[in-house]
Amino acid sequence: MKTYYAGQDVDAPCGRCGGETRHQVLTATDGVPDRLICGNCRSVHKYRAAKPEPLARSPRLPAAAKTGGARPNSLTAQFLESLVREQGGALARPYRVSETWAEGAWMDHPTFGLGRVQRRLGKKVDVLFRDGLKTLVSA
Repeated sequence: MKTYYAGQDVDAPCGRCGGETRHQVLTATDGVPDRLICGNCRSVHKYRAAKPEPLARSPRLPAAAKTGGARPNSLTAQFLESLVREQGGALARPYRVSETWAEGAWMDHPTFGLGRVQRRLGKKVDVLFRDGLKTLVSA
């Protein structure tokens, strides 16, 4: 961790200037700046650390259509098609949190009914049910 001291120049965001500008540290506590003065507009304000970059998110499948019947490419239509094609009802196992669920596995959930695991995300799985895509816990 970098330590700062009074009088040191730092680049920091300035609310008045509307961007990142050169500032001078006025006060520091335990090596962390408390107050800064902007080199452009001379305004005094609190030190704000730079925000970390957001993590890249993996794309999610779109939510299922809520109105009317199943549209040709909707998640409900995909679910029903794969249910018939793979005879999912016969292959389904009861859902348990303690069980490890692989992609393509069929489960019988007490609330959502029959579902097919679409993808695994660490200790979670995305499962396609008739009502749409749900994220459930897996071992």
